[in-house]
Amino acid sequence: MVEEYVDTLLDDGKFPLGLGGEHLLSWPIFKAMYKKHPNMAIIHIDAHADLREEYEGEVLSHSTPIRKACGLIGPENVYSFGIRSGMREEFAYAKKSGMHMHKFDVAEPLKNVLPTLAGRPVYVTIDIDVLDPAHAPGTGTAEAGGITSKELLEAQRLISEADIQIIGADLVEVAPAYDPSEQTAIAASKFVREMLLGWVHKK
Repeated sequence: MVEEYVDTLLDDGKFPLGLGGEHLLSWPIFKAMYKKHPNMAIIHIDAHADLREEYEGEVLSHSTPIRKACGLIGPENVYSFGIRSGMREEFAYAKKSGMHMHKFDVAEPLKNVLPTLAGRPVYVTIDIDVLDPAHAPGTGTAEAGGITSKELLEAQRLISEADIQIIGADLVEVAPAYDPSEQTAIAASKFVREMLLGWVHKK
């Protein structure tokens, strides 16, 4: 249903912006985007590699969308940033497959990667848990050692200013029920605002 709906948005020339919810949401969006942009790249900003083939016996899981993306568009077209958690097999796959994984940091490695994507259509998927739990406790799989809200905003600015065609984006894994302080939702709303102001005009 999500894939079919995104198909209609793309047919109308609109900019898809997904909001979640678990990261599996991105998979049907990837499929719709690929049909329209077969030479696309994906920028993936996340605490977790999400390169598992299955999680607890389920192939459709929040731990699998980036592995599925590698199979769809080719691992060499997938760029992950901020990764600080994953299974040994996931890191082995990343190294062997030729995908681009940058651990812990986001903004600094982006500065080097974005020029290599010049002119290309790029989809951006952001998992809120790339932030340290001090900045975003309201998420399903919080991981200590993350980046600050300021660094993620800097990364968004770098993407906005890069010579790339941003074709769509999503922000996922926001779980307000886990955060009575509402700081996760406040941060997420700021990131979505920056997406709308800085990225939609680049479509």
